[in-house]
Amino acid sequence: MPDSYWAERRYIVRVIFEEFLGLQIQITKHSQSNVIITASDHRQLIIADTLFSTPKHLWLTQTSLPAHPLKIWKFSTTNLEAQLVHPNIPVIFGDNPHNPDFVSQRENQIYLGLDILGSAFFMLTRYEEVVKTERDSLDRFPVSASLAYQENFIMRPIVNEYIEILWTYLLVLWPRLTRRHHHFQTYVSHDVDEPFRYVFSGPNRLLRRCLGDVVRRKSLITAANSIKSWLEVKQGNLIADPCNTFDFIMQVSETQGLKSTFYFIADHTCHPIDGDYNLDHPLMRDLLAKIKNRGHELGLHSSFNTYKDSKQTRKEFEALLAACAQEDIHQDIWGARQHCLRWSTPITWQNLAEARLTYDSTLTFPEHVGFRCGVCFDFPVFNLISRQCLSLFERPLIIMDSTILEYNYMNLNLSNGEALKTIKGIKDICRLFEGNFTLLWHNSRLSTQQEKAIYQQVIRA
Repeated sequence: MPDSYWAERRYIVRVIFEEFLGLQIQITKHSQSNVIITASDHRQLIIADTLFSTPKHLWLTQTSLPAHPLKIWKFSTTNLEAQLVHPNIPVIFGDNPHNPDFVSQRENQIYLGLDILGSAFFMLTRYEEVVKTERDSLDRFPVSASLAYQENFIMRPIVNEYIEILWTYLLVLWPRLTRRHHHFQTYVSHDVDEPFRYVFSGPNRLLRRCLGDVVRRKSLITAANSIKSWLEVKQGNLIADPCNTFDFIMQVSETQGLKSTFYFIADHTCHPIDGDYNLDHPLMRDLLAKIKNRGHELGLHSSFNTYKDSKQTRKEFEALLAACAQEDIHQDIWGARQHCLRWSTPITWQNLAEARLTYDSTLTFPEHVGFRCGVCFDFPVFNLISRQCLSLFERPLIIMDSTILEYNYMNLNLSNGEALKTIKGIKDICRLFEGNFTLLWHNSRLSTQQEKAIYQQVIRA
């Protein structure tokens, strides 16, 4: 590879070739302008080098971003087969010198005009989120500002597709190569914003809820049911609490041979957004123990204001570990998800790594399902500012229930099958690449039989 942006280059080469493809490689520097993949037989796959040819003073600036509209490579014209969502490939970075196929070939040498390494680096590191200034009311990078949404590939794991193109051309030159086989995996997770609706709430909160049932939800029956459930819970019947769906969730997962991961809030940095429970409460301790005793997993739901606060992140993880240790709960792997999906690249990754969490599973867009990082594999993360690979993996979140169902997001219909069709479609895409389908479904969104039915269908699909 050229001798520039060496830390960035080493990171993305290691991720693609070693983590994703499982190939043994050696990396050397040269003075040429492209990336050259070669072997002892002297055959060469030359790959365009676009992003990493950016002048230093333009790195992480608007000028370094991909130009709109992206060029499209019609891969079907190559007469080669690759595992793709669609044969029209958006080219994030690349070079097609008077060649609409983005590729040229001669004996023992192929030139690939698609900058696979730079494009994958751009997506995995969330490069654009450091450069662009757009933020929503919760200080989150909005989907509307993302290249994937603007260029209509948010529903495609574009990095997986780039890897398949790379693999196709590697096999043309070295047909005896073998790669790592991944296995499709469903990761089911649940952010415990509200473990119980009525256990910790008094009459005033019940009154506000009933007003909401009447005014917003326009249902006297719902208001009456809220009062009935509140009274039953206060008399000791926890099963009557509509958010107490943990046994149902675990049963559904166990039936499918899956483990659910429950992310708990361990401290409160913003009331009332961070909920009303405390991990020291006996009911919460019983819940933690029940989850672990049934073979499921626990994780940290970092509170609302932790996304830029390293000390608070560490404090909350230590509080979760302490509560679990007192219940004799120990895990080798600890994951996290930011409350309300609040995120700042690369600060939040750095915070989680410093707190010694194993992985994060925050990165999706709350407004739209899909592939924010462009991939359905777990991957090690890279800090664009410190230029270091961190001891943390990202498990990209693909679908959140609120994204699908809430009126201010995608607002897909439960009754006519629209929501289920969308979820199953994106799950099938993850399956196509033997990737990870990571689903967030809140325990508090399983209070109706309709919600439970669609949840079961999603898990079984």
